[in-house]
Amino acid sequence: MTYLKQPRARLLLLCFVASSLLLAAFPALDIRISRLFFDGTGFHLANLWWVRLLQGSVGYAVGLSLASVVILYAFNRKSRRQVCGVTGRTVVYLSLVLLLGAGLIVNVLLKNTFGRARPRNIEEFGGAQHFTGAFVVSEECATNCSFSSGDGAGAFFLVAMAWALSRKRAVLLAALGFGVLVSFSRVAAGAHFLSDIVVSFFVMLILTDALHCYILLPEPGLARVRALADGALPDRVLPDVVQPESVVG
Repeated sequence: MTYLKQPRARLLLLCFVASSLLLAAFPALDIRISRLFFDGTGFHLANLWWVRLLQGSVGYAVGLSLASVVILYAFNRKSRRQVCGVTGRTVVYLSLVLLLGAGLIVNVLLKNTFGRARPRNIEEFGGAQHFTGAFVVSEECATNCSFSSGDGAGAFFLVAMAWALSRKRAVLLAALGFGVLVSFSRVAAGAHFLSDIVVSFFVMLILTDALHCYILLPEPGLARVRALADGALPDRVLPDVVQPESVVG
């Protein structure tokens, strides 16, 4: 596969596997990190205004970002311009990152498969449920479980936005910083373990990079798919190589 031949792809997968093995081998690390925010009676940062603000901002940030891209696409298509380089492919790319990453993989497959209780609900922190390590299947939770972090995945979706629209270092760092802050707030509030955050981060980052390779980069074998995403007629004949659009701004 084209993506797996890239050094960056191999590095990301290696980091994901290494971090997952580390967290699975030393589950007590999750307890130790969460204990830093536990004062003996509860997670005292959970009710602070900035923690609540960060958690509540994820849905708005994701919704407004995706809506803005759709509006830009409609404007570009009608005016025949290339503002921020937004095309149909951009909309398809971002939609797939969100739906497959934060939606299918994190909120459906992982959360509903592993059944991990949240930190605030386990015995070590005054709850009634048992702690289970990362990647351990349990029945401690039925729905909306701890592993992995849905809010973290949603926040790291903005990295895909930055990657698709700008790729400037400052923009990418800002998107990454937002994801880190949201993730920190969830750990501090006792809603997630460190391993929940790490897994969501790598799921979104790898999917962001892989789909960018297959959807946005020029590739002869995908020319027809990209033409359909851009609104071309099904019977349109395309050259072997599609030249990437120029990015404005």
